[in-house]
Amino acid sequence: MFEHPSLTECETLIEDVHTQHFGVNYGLLITGESGVGKTLLGVNYTNKHPVKQTPEKAIHPVLFVKLTETKTANDLLLQIMKSLSRVTNKPNTKSHLIQDRLHFLFIEHGVQLVIIDEVQECLTDIDGITSQRMAKQFCALIDNNPAVSFVLIGTPVASRLLKLKYGKAECRLKNEEQLSRRFLAEKTLHSIPSRCKCWLDCCNYFSYQHGISLFTLCDKAILNRLHVATLGKIGLLNKLFAITQKNAGEKLLSRFELAYLTGLNSSAYNPFDERAYSDRDIINILDSREFD
Repeated sequence: MFEHPSLTECETLIEDVHTQHFGVNYGLLITGESGVGKTLLGVNYTNKHPVKQTPEKAIHPVLFVKLTETKTANDLLLQIMKSLSRVTNKPNTKSHLIQDRLHFLFIEHGVQLVIIDEVQECLTDIDGITSQRMAKQFCALIDNNPAVSFVLIGTPVASRLLKLKYGKAECRLKNEEQLSRRFLAEKTLHSIPSRCKCWLDCCNYFSYQHGISLFTLCDKAILNRLHVATLGKIGLLNKLFAITQKNAGEKLLSRFELAYLTGLNSSAYNPFDERAYSDRDIINILDSREFD
């Protein structure tokens, strides 16, 4: 995509996990605030390994799964299965039977890596037996599929998955911190700071993707407004550019102003409104965020 230390580190670790670079099938958990670009990171890596159609089946080197609300361990497994096959399991099917079916599907479709987005959806509000069962299923997925690697992506709430404790006196589950032992250290995807080459490269990446004219260092004023609008989060920037692409008009700033109202914030505050916020005002906002 473009060079940024946080993004590059996460991309490199995904590849290391995919290729089992460390000689062990470790999993990886990537967390970050909403809009920071976690989903974009996962989708971009998946697109680098496209599905290959054969006369008999589709080969999925990298499988991308976006979780919705998951109430049981079986729900978790079935959502993964739906990404590969039509689900016909009965509601009371045992988890180990679904695990066996998934193992067969992974082999049949040549799956090497599974990226699970919105993984926090499998956690309950308060850690308890349900959350522990979810963690146990991830353990089983890794143990039962040594040739398949797993990357989990979610909000900071997902950190709880690696912190769940097992083996306490009041709990029948054994082996404390099972999941964390199977994972590398959690990595956080951070926003991009303003007024740096990374931010220019980031904006130009999405400009190119959405057919908008590229920026130069002479466009510092609008680059600063873009950062104030998106907080340096590439997911929000991608959304803003996608909406801007559809807006008619000659003046780019006016198109961004309308796109911001449409897709990001419909309140009176709009960093692209030059009448309300001068270039100096925008710089003051950036300074207050980054130096206060």
